[in-house]
Amino acid sequence: MRFFPHFPSLSLPDTDRVNSTKLVSMILIASVIYQAVLALIHTHVHHTSAQVVALAEFLIYLACVLVLARRIRLEFVAIVALVFAYLVLLSILRNALELKGFRDIVIPLLFFWLGRHVADIRYTDRILKILVITVVLVGLFELFFLPQYTRLLNIFSYYVSTGTVTIDTNFISDSALNLNGLRPEGIGRTIFPSLLGSHRISSVFLEPVSLGNFAVIVAAWGLSKSTADYKNMLFFLLSAISLVALSDSRYGLIVVTLLIAMRIFAKGRSNRVVIVLPLISIAALLLIGLFYKGGLADNVMGRLFWTGDTLLTFDVAKLLGVQGFDIPYGDMGYAYLLSRWGVLLCLTLWGALWMIKMTGACGERFRAYAALYISLILTVSGTSFFALKTAGLLWFLVGSCADGCAKKVPRVYRADTRKTAESGLNYAS
Repeated sequence: MRFFPHFPSLSLPDTDRVNSTKLVSMILIASVIYQAVLALIHTHVHHTSAQVVALAEFLIYLACVLVLARRIRLEFVAIVALVFAYLVLLSILRNALELKGFRDIVIPLLFFWLGRHVADIRYTDRILKILVITVVLVGLFELFFLPQYTRLLNIFSYYVSTGTVTIDTNFISDSALNLNGLRPEGIGRTIFPSLLGSHRISSVFLEPVSLGNFAVIVAAWGLSKSTADYKNMLFFLLSAISLVALSDSRYGLIVVTLLIAMRIFAKGRSNRVVIVLPLISIAALLLIGLFYKGGLADNVMGRLFWTGDTLLTFDVAKLLGVQGFDIPYGDMGYAYLLSRWGVLLCLTLWGALWMIKMTGACGERFRAYAALYISLILTVSGTSFFALKTAGLLWFLVGSCADGCAKKVPRVYRADTRKTAESGLNYAS
């Protein structure tokens, strides 16, 4: 079994291909575990700052550029130039440079094209399995050996050092976990509370929200498989369900349930109905902001009300991203996105996602499932969608499904539908 993906024989010399694929593997692994590595260094070697985290991310982005530069594509250069020109124009209109908006767009651009560069579904399955097994093993270690886990990784101290939280926000005395690593009394765990208690597993992600997001991405990848590839489907789906339970991710529980329902009932082009889901989500948030009487509270409806009420204050300038870009919108994903990128760029990028030709039914399904994930996460979270530790993997998977790229794919993929087989797609070089 090969660990590295296949590249067309005309693209690169053999040595360069091997080096390139090794670098891709290291990039994907690093993008998932880099926060855990930095926390380990912080706990045992030297205090880590926000600047060190930024440097680590920059090195990962630079590695992506080094890989893509080996086979630079004109359309990639054109898209990057246009997007960055638009963000520069926004900066001029704002009379301020908002670097976070640039950083947030770098992840989908680089990792999507990294997936197109690899062009090997079997490699993608293997590297994702390695990541899933790593996350599960570390999660089980955290579950059964929590004192040892927190001695290795003082997560709360790490986040204080990087400026993510302040020391007086730790409501659990002497806890080394992140703030959301424990369900506070009065709220309690949703999934298996009597078995797992109040502790929410974080694994290599250091906080359970990202573990729940990772689980949804893994479930989406598994459910996009054809029924003939049921072994991979079951591996990814059951792993995802286990991770949702360990992290007590309410978002993950809801979205994985919806993904399973989509896989059962949505066939063919009916999956594309999710193209309008962001508009439906924003409309629902506005209605909740207008008519919900429960007010702001630390529950799902309270957070949705907060987001909807905030969106009601958006005028034309805020919708275009000219004003409000410096406001910390917290868990209000749509408000954060519109204020950083503006509605024009958001609509353009969303439309571009649906203009990509995907590899048969499997690729179409994964794009639809990824769209569901994106649309719903922005209703309850502001920045977790843009976290490199999950966003990089998501866009790599989307890119690996793009048609005209995948060069190697299991035989069961070609058996997914007769139409796919007759379309002339050839996954072998």
